Amino acid sequence: MNTSTVFAPMAHPGPIAEQRLESVAGGTVTLRLSLEPGRRIIDAIDAEMRRVGADSAQVELLGGPLARISYCVPAVCADGSRAAWYSETFEAVTPATLVGGSATVGRRDGERFMHCHAVWYDAHGTLRGGHLWPDTVVGATPVEVVVHAFDSVALTSGVDDETLMPVFTPSAITKPIAGNRRSVMSRVRPGIEIHEAVRLVMSEAGIARAAVGGSLGSLVGATLLRDGGVVHADGPATEVTLAGHVELGGDRSAGAHLTVFAIDRHGEVHTGRLAERGNLVAVTFELFVEEIPL
Repeated sequence: MNTSTVFAPMAHPGPIAEQRLESVAGGTVTLRLSLEPGRRIIDAIDAEMRRVGADSAQVELLGGPLARISYCVPAVCADGSRAAWYSETFEAVTPATLVGGSATVGRRDGERFMHCHAVWYDAHGTLRGGHLWPDTVVGATPVEVVVHAFDSVALTSGVDDETLMPVFTPSAITKPIAGNRRSVMSRVRPGIEIHEAVRLVMSEAGIARAAVGGSLGSLVGATLLRDGGVVHADGPATEVTLAGHVELGGDRSAGAHLTVFAIDRHGEVHTGRLAERGNLVAVTFELFVEEIPL
């Protein structure tokens, strides 16, 4: 972990999109659920979403056992065709214990799909983390989650022209569920400071105080505040699961507290509070902002 690194925006191979932040506002239904043992996480979440009639959701993974974890970590693209890519697929030593994570749940090519970053203790007690593939399976007892199901947002994964990477993008729909919390789902494009993105989303939606949970994506490299100092997680596309809260003040900068699990290209897990600067989006960020009533 470097204490002096300054991260620069990543250069991607495709044309730079003019719109850097794509947001859809609506409502959410929040469900505290126990995912069924022995099922793939994605299948267990899909069953619950079908039950409430939701198309897409942001999910907070709270804890529980995992019988299988198929995952990767960020990597340099070997052929140079992209700014970053995925490592080889790893299989965790299980049974493992989930520490926490986030998932975006929507569709790819019409089928249920999720983008998930998580951290766990493996069977040897070693802290690990990464990008979970769909083959990840709930263990002998339930995995606890909080599902924020959207009443007016569909999340669709497809290859992005700018980065040539698969990303989720929100679009507006109407579903027969009634969300009881105001929220905004956003796709943040490369080169944007994540604090700046949160405040801009809140300002445009007229939200003064918000929770940021179930959010995930990649940062060029993470700049963290920890143990009274500043530390850096290595890039090029550090994978992050994000939670916290932000309150806007007169200068749009009051009360931000965002914490992360960050997984670097070496597979090392870093934790801490995100610094105000030095946390540029690398490839994409799926940002979920939910209003906290004043």
